[in-house]
Amino acid sequence: MGYRIEIVNLQRVIDCAAGETILGCLQRQGYRLRVGCRNGVCEICEVKLIQGEVVQRYPELILAIDENQPAATVLACTTIPDSDIRVSIEGLRCPGELLVKKLLCDVTAIEKLNHDVYRVRLKMPATASMSAEFYAGQYLDMYLPDGAKASFSIGSPPDSGRDIELHIRHISESELSTAILEHLKKQEAVEIELPKGECYLQAHTIDSDTRLIMAAASTGFAQIKSVIEHLLANQFGNQIHIYWGARVEADMYLEKLPEQWANEHPNIHFEPVVSEPEKSPGWQGRTGLLPDAILEDFSDFDDVEIFTSGSPAMVYALLDACETRGFKEEKMHSDVFSYAPRPKK
Repeated sequence: MGYRIEIVNLQRVIDCAAGETILGCLQRQGYRLRVGCRNGVCEICEVKLIQGEVVQRYPELILAIDENQPAATVLACTTIPDSDIRVSIEGLRCPGELLVKKLLCDVTAIEKLNHDVYRVRLKMPATASMSAEFYAGQYLDMYLPDGAKASFSIGSPPDSGRDIELHIRHISESELSTAILEHLKKQEAVEIELPKGECYLQAHTIDSDTRLIMAAASTGFAQIKSVIEHLLANQFGNQIHIYWGARVEADMYLEKLPEQWANEHPNIHFEPVVSEPEKSPGWQGRTGLLPDAILEDFSDFDDVEIFTSGSPAMVYALLDACETRGFKEEKMHSDVFSYAPRPKK
């Protein structure tokens, strides 16, 4: 017989086996917290006991706290629940949650991909303590020496080790955009902070019968590229439909890469879409708006999840369009929902 541990600051409840320490229970289920000696001496793994009964092996202590008493501090490594308990644990990281770090990365290459988009390659530090992890689809913040910052999707998959790829559009009327590119061209290193963003994908979490739609506008392709290359690295066999929208053909870049994916992998399909074909002489591909192209190809969305990267206007237009075919909002994943939420209908 075991007990339940309610972690009130995270609004989570986990099951603890009989005789198991709080630390052992947390680690068994993928939670991470600061620990040291693991025998109660260093007192690093402090936990606030809000309610319930526990036995602490060292320093030896028996506690019974009810809801009318102030919280008491116990040590996760030597404390065993003797009833259901409620606790608060500062600094506890949930399963799958990555540590956000600021790093000084080497600028290894800058390449112009079209008239205003640059591919920037960075390399994270070699030492484990000064490196960082991220999930496919996440982004980073880049800092200039004056403290100014900008966010960019990570265009490389987490399977690439220390290498990071960014696709940066130069917006000529933006002082920050110009300053960032000038810094990257002139300096050997740049400060970044990562990982950021809740729109990410892990290959093993997707059901085997799920179809994926990856919809990108402009440099939103960087996020989609990270996800696709992660899926390919993990031999993902589900059907993947990539839609990449641009105003004119000249705004496309690296379009040969998704064409190569589609040619080499029968489960991948690529559809570039130009919305202003009258300004793209010689364009022979699909024209119109991205949501319209997707609705032309999908009559239902019962087994579909959508990952999309673009402006709020594009993302919400796509959501509205797909909902007319029965698509559920919870099956769409985009950073837009975090930084530009709109009122619920």
